[in-house]
Amino acid sequence: MTLSERIQTARKQAKLTQKELADRVGISQTAVHKLECGRSKSSRNTVSIALTCGVDPIWLDSGRGEMSLVGANPGMNQNDINKATEEGEIYRVPIFARLPLISWEDASRLCAEPIESFHPQSVEAWIPIAPRSSDRTFALRVHDDSMEPEFREGDTIIVDPSQPGKHNQFLVARVEGDHMATFKQLIVIGNRTYLKPLNSRYPLLDIQSTIRVCGVVVGKYKEY
Repeated sequence: MTLSERIQTARKQAKLTQKELADRVGISQTAVHKLECGRSKSSRNTVSIALTCGVDPIWLDSGRGEMSLVGANPGMNQNDINKATEEGEIYRVPIFARLPLISWEDASRLCAEPIESFHPQSVEAWIPIAPRSSDRTFALRVHDDSMEPEFREGDTIIVDPSQPGKHNQFLVARVEGDHMATFKQLIVIGNRTYLKPLNSRYPLLDIQSTIRVCGVVVGKYKEY
């Protein structure tokens, strides 16, 4: 998207007319019109426009990152945003249809070395929804029945690699010495660590070596 398209998208999402946006930012309606039709290629007011519309200023200015900035209020400056972000009052929401569905091979490599982004050719599909999570979140298809009945073979799980994993959480992990990552529930009892399948036909894995957490499962997506 161009700057003009992003401004128009942000304004319409905020349900503001060009005049209402101009009045709140303190510029003329003509200035907003020129930005939206592409006659003006830049503006010193992109931060004010973004905060007025409740979107991320970095996204509005450059197109990088995510669009939504939940919790932002008109008139906030960057210091206000930084403080509110640290306190959890503001968080970014992934753009619709931006969650990559990757292979288990890519997920296993991610355990060894963090991947900032996935090349479009390596992405199987784009999942159209995402829970509150980091911008590194990805999706995987469950490839066996070890986590039934909660997760069936073919279900799509949503994995956030920014979370370290805690007792009782579902996660994708790779045990030292294993080539492929696995999807299980993390059980920690004292100084013992286990990976638990929900399907009773599979054994509880007593982990004696290092476990690398690829990410915590934060949701499940279902297509029909």
